Amino acid sequence: MKKENLNTKASIKDAVNERVDQERGLVGNQMNENGEDPASPYFLSGGYLCRSKAIKEGGYATIKLANFTAQITEENIIDDGREVVHLYNIEGKLNGTSPLPKIDIPATTFSALSWLSRWGSKACLEPGQTVKDFVRHAIQTGSNDVKVLTHYAHTGWRKINSDMVYLHAGGAIGGPGNVSVKLSRELERYSLPPIPPNEATSAPRRECLAAALDFLDIGDRAVTLPIFCSVYLAPMTTLLTQQPNFSFYLNGLSGTYKSTLAVLALSHFGHFPGVEGLSNFGDSALSLERRSFILKDTLHLIDDYHPSSNKRNHEGMENTAQKLIRNYSNRSARARLNADASEKGRFEPRGIMIMTAEELPTLESTLARICVVSVEAGSVDREKLTALQEKAGLLPMAMALYLAWIKENMETIQNAFPGRFRELRARAMEDGFHRKLPEQAAFMGFALEVAMEFFRESGMLTEQEGVAIVQDGWQIFGQLAARQQQRIKDDDPVDRFFDIIGTLLHQHNVRIDPMPMSCLPSIGAQDKVGFYDESVLYLIPTAAWHAVQSFCQKESTHFSCGRNTFFQMLQSKNIIATAPNGDSSHVIKIDGKALRVMKIIDGGVYRKTVTL
Repeated sequence: MKKENLNTKASIKDAVNERVDQERGLVGNQMNENGEDPASPYFLSGGYLCRSKAIKEGGYATIKLANFTAQITEENIIDDGREVVHLYNIEGKLNGTSPLPKIDIPATTFSALSWLSRWGSKACLEPGQTVKDFVRHAIQTGSNDVKVLTHYAHTGWRKINSDMVYLHAGGAIGGPGNVSVKLSRELERYSLPPIPPNEATSAPRRECLAAALDFLDIGDRAVTLPIFCSVYLAPMTTLLTQQPNFSFYLNGLSGTYKSTLAVLALSHFGHFPGVEGLSNFGDSALSLERRSFILKDTLHLIDDYHPSSNKRNHEGMENTAQKLIRNYSNRSARARLNADASEKGRFEPRGIMIMTAEELPTLESTLARICVVSVEAGSVDREKLTALQEKAGLLPMAMALYLAWIKENMETIQNAFPGRFRELRARAMEDGFHRKLPEQAAFMGFALEVAMEFFRESGMLTEQEGVAIVQDGWQIFGQLAARQQQRIKDDDPVDRFFDIIGTLLHQHNVRIDPMPMSCLPSIGAQDKVGFYDESVLYLIPTAAWHAVQSFCQKESTHFSCGRNTFFQMLQSKNIIATAPNGDSSHVIKIDGKALRVMKIIDGGVYRKTVTL
């Protein structure tokens, strides 16, 4: 048995030596005329990528690495304004003859060679711990004169070679003509035409600008004019020292053309025949956040926030809507970390959002962050809407002309904004609106004034016509703010809480008892939520809160803030009496037992709740 093993080992050794001799001969063919090593240790032999290896006995051996060759033909640098990503364009051949598909891979995944799976099962590496390293090295050293190209991965204003240009999927407005922009397939529609070298008064330009102005007259100006403002405010978003802190919210029932209006507004920035492929509430919150960052100085349309019979779906849509509205208002986003725990940066919104919806968000603070445009039946002239849709292809040229005008007048616009914004905000504050609403009016008023100046200089409007549109706009902004103020008031959590308590008392689903030694009757029935006397309502916090939450659950709604936040709100608004130690609740004795209650001292709330 041992003899047989020795014979086997000897035969294996002989076979290995024979293979080495063969490989040494193969490598000999790769030497130059002087018998020296070739410049590269890598070569193709028999359809295999190989390397030469010096051996102790002298000479070189051929080591097979893979049955394919590959080369980096292009390096693309993708710059989105926050991150710079390098992509390699790789070409290859199988067995030295059969071309393999061209592929783009992130530079970070190159060395691991995991991208080989994209070439299928036939592309095969030889076994060995160091084979991957040699193949990687062979590809890199064999890729000579790789073309390096820079592409921008966002829209909007960007300084390139000391010149401000407006990026879009087709290139840039202003600056050199070789600017490259790479956007995702869905966003490639954000593309503007090149501006022809014609005079500003030429017929094609006038036709495009006239179509843009026609937007104002396709329906009630209380609807069209705020949307018009969103179109001409969006390109100035990041140019202004204070960015717009609100979003546009088109609210209306199905069939009122709200989505059609939003798409027509978006058509100023490219070819958008419909809502297909645009952002909607079926997208993940992360993808929507990422798009809000990429779509810089343009409109970001998020379509179809609608009621749902599925509670989980409805809550998911509402959470997404609330988050997006706050992100656009605060110009913020969630911070993230790289794999090494370093900061990745935030993808804060850099444009203007238009959201279409069939219902309003529920939080008071969220309502203050949107400009609600109510689209009702009859708000839109269907014939005029259809006529403008047929001319939608003219709108991108109008926007291109507007952007070129902004570039020319950028310094003037930026210098004028701070002072004019303060003037417009002060004018709006005189009516006592919620603190965020005057700023909405100021932003829209400034955008409308800038747009009218553009159309006037383009010869499309007289000065009087432009002033008249601005005056109409300011009147409409006031009407929008008044309606929004009422919505905020109606959605006040305090009013809603005590409305629910009053309803439950009226329905005899809860009760409040009179304070001891009082001749007042009990109100309501079943579970007790508090006590009352002639001037004060003493609510038992836990019992009252539980009753309100149960009511909301049965109505398939939810209360708009948490328990502690709500009690702090009552305290800050002086609706409840603060205890000596600063707490929102007091300890009183009822029938000899200590009980913690909230003392409702606001006379209006008391009368609203305690009805005999």
